Amino acid sequence: MADVVAAALAASIARPGTAYASIEQAKEAAATLAATGACALCVLRFLRVPLGPAYQDDAAAAIREALGIAASDDPAPVCPACLGTLGPDVARRAAAEFKSQCYDTTAVTVAVELPKSVYVRHRAMQLLCTAAPAAPAIDVKDAVRHVVLQRLAAECDVVAAIDGEMRIEITFAHAETADDHQFLAKRPHGPGAGDTKSAIVAALAACSDDEFRARFPCPPPAPASAAVVSSMVLRRASVFVGGRYLKLERNISQTPFIVEGRRVTEHSVAEIIGEPLMALTRSDSYNLVGSGREDADVRMLGDGRPFYIECINPRTTQVSPAQIEAVEAALRERGSPVQVRRLQMVTAADTSIIKDGEENKSKRYCALVWIARPLTAEQLAEINAIGREGLLLQQKTPVRVLQRRAALTRPRRILALAVEPIAGRFYRAHIESEAGTYIKEFVHGDLGRTVPSLAGLAGATADILELDVENVALDFPPTPTPAPAAAPAAR
Repeated sequence: MADVVAAALAASIARPGTAYASIEQAKEAAATLAATGACALCVLRFLRVPLGPAYQDDAAAAIREALGIAASDDPAPVCPACLGTLGPDVARRAAAEFKSQCYDTTAVTVAVELPKSVYVRHRAMQLLCTAAPAAPAIDVKDAVRHVVLQRLAAECDVVAAIDGEMRIEITFAHAETADDHQFLAKRPHGPGAGDTKSAIVAALAACSDDEFRARFPCPPPAPASAAVVSSMVLRRASVFVGGRYLKLERNISQTPFIVEGRRVTEHSVAEIIGEPLMALTRSDSYNLVGSGREDADVRMLGDGRPFYIECINPRTTQVSPAQIEAVEAALRERGSPVQVRRLQMVTAADTSIIKDGEENKSKRYCALVWIARPLTAEQLAEINAIGREGLLLQQKTPVRVLQRRAALTRPRRILALAVEPIAGRFYRAHIESEAGTYIKEFVHGDLGRTVPSLAGLAGATADILELDVENVALDFPPTPTPAPAAAPAAR
């Protein structure tokens, strides 16, 4: 390892204008840096050695040997530059956490948030060596990322990815030096600094070397304790499973229906479909997004309602069509009140079809209706004639949802209406409407808040006893494009 460090230092010196003029000059600077208590990796950083194989979390002894730095018999102090963020424990913890969760990925992005004091101390260390070249030292955040990725590559067989789907987010905190940057807020000339990283970096850039030396010690004082990892989050981009669901029984909500901490319905569509998919992808949680939603007491029949399940932070994304089909088959075989069709993996881009279709799709319903006064044959014929032409409604926000929806009047269109008698005062109403129409309110009129209404057309009080959705006209999930037929073999 010492040979690797020596080669990296030599290569760095060979780059004109970016490093020390000679090995001897670099070793003198290394001794000065080491005397402040700087860790071996920070010595490399301030020698402007580019990130590479020399930056290993367990390479301290080899780095000191290559640079001729005498080993100290005293316990290693906390590095005053990186505050211990480049220590081996962080990278090893990240690798152990990644291995324990068994993500099926080989590409990882590491994101790091450092204590704000690190940026002040970085400036102080850069000013320490008067013979330092003009090129900036290696950024500590880049170094932490590199060291963690090196450990992950060695132990977990992964490679670095820019903006990859898998991220390890490491946040450090250091209460002891939390006020290091406060002198920047009290500068007599130029902009002060707020508490954000960007404000501190801007204030440091505006601060001359002489002013900085006068207001902050160079080298920075060694802290008594190292920075701590306040959080380490492993986060992966969601995967999506789309399909169409049927709800064959009533009193099942689309998502868990909970009021004041108590469940109103025992089951939900989201849980019945989402739980097995969460287990299959080993996700943290899931979220169901449907193309609209029916009330809990309304069945969803026909070809089903388009939906997708977002599986959040999945450990497994390599899911085969057979595994997806097994989820669909399991619901069918156990006679679940919620069934799924055309279940398949979809892309994040595919899910936009659901949102884009919110205002454009149409729906078809079948309602069991009670009308206070039986309709004559002439009345029934007149209602159906009007229904064939369609109706333009003015719907005020229904009374039943006023507590959670804005009080607006929305124009909505009934595309088709056909009413057929069953017996006595009971009728079957077949309704096709545009998206967003409140069908129950169209039937009973909602105290005059929906005009016209079926009750108004009948000239009598009407109520809806049962409602089924029979079709949601939206092509989702997208049908895969068939592969082109192979060209016939030449004869």
